[in-house]
Formats: sequence, structure tokens, C-alpha cells
Amino acid sequence: MDSAAAIERLTRDLEKIVDLHGDPVPELYEAFFAISTAGRGLMGHSDLHMQGRMFEQVLELLLTDDHFGAGGYLDWELHNHVDAYGVTTQMYTDFFAALMSVAKKILGADFDGRSRAAWAQRIHVILSQVDAYDASSSGQSVSI
Repeated sequence: MDSAAAIERLTRDLEKIVDLHGDPVPELYEAFFAISTAGRGLMGHSDLHMQGRMFEQVLELLLTDDHFGAGGYLDWELHNHVDAYGVTTQMYTDFFAALMSVAKKILGADFDGRSRAAWAQRIHVILSQVDAYDASSSGQSVSI
């Protein structure tokens, strides 16, 4: 699935999630903290407003290709937070696993093969850059 088709599918899925469930952020972070005890320790104190702001940044990455590559928004975010927080690449993996799990749970049968492929494609783009950044940073941690 190409990027434009994946973004279109995610947009549709996200709109449907809001229609069916309302704000998915509380459930997303609950799922993330259940998967990642390190993530819970690092971000468990954050309030719903802060979690919503972090999710907004994730949505920017999921719904456009404008923020990737050297000097792009994701690169800046990774560099900006590397010294301030102790988030690891595993936390990114766990966060996106939680996000897919919540999307699948809310969408039910509507989370079909096309949705699964779209989510996987967009998450792969993000995690590939996270992994590349981590490798180029000589094993330093990164942040969402």
C-alpha cells in the first residue's frame, strides 16, 4: 500500500474511532502503560492534556510524509528529547503496538486487512526513522 492510500485509510479509521468511541487517548495510554512498565514509570504522571498533546504529535507523523528525513520534524523531536528524557526505541514499539491494539478494539470488524496494512505501513515509516536515529546516536535513548 502506498503512503497516500495508507494516510487516507488511517484518516478514515481515526474519524470512525472518534465517532464510535470519542477520545481514544485515555484508552491508548492505559494500553501503552500496560505494555510498557518503563513507559508508565516515565510518563505515568502526565495528565490527559499532556497525553493529548503527545498524541497530536503522533497524528502529525501518521498522517503526512512531510516530517521525515534528515532535518525533518521527527528527526528534530528525536534529537530534542534525547537528553531530556529516557525514552527508548522499545517504548516507541510498545506505544505503536498499543495504538494498533486500541484501533483494532474500537473498530472491530472495520479493522480489516486494508486497515491493518495501512497502520502497519505508517508505523513502519516512523519506527524506521526512530531505529536509524538510535543507530546514529551510538545507542543513546530517544523520545516520543
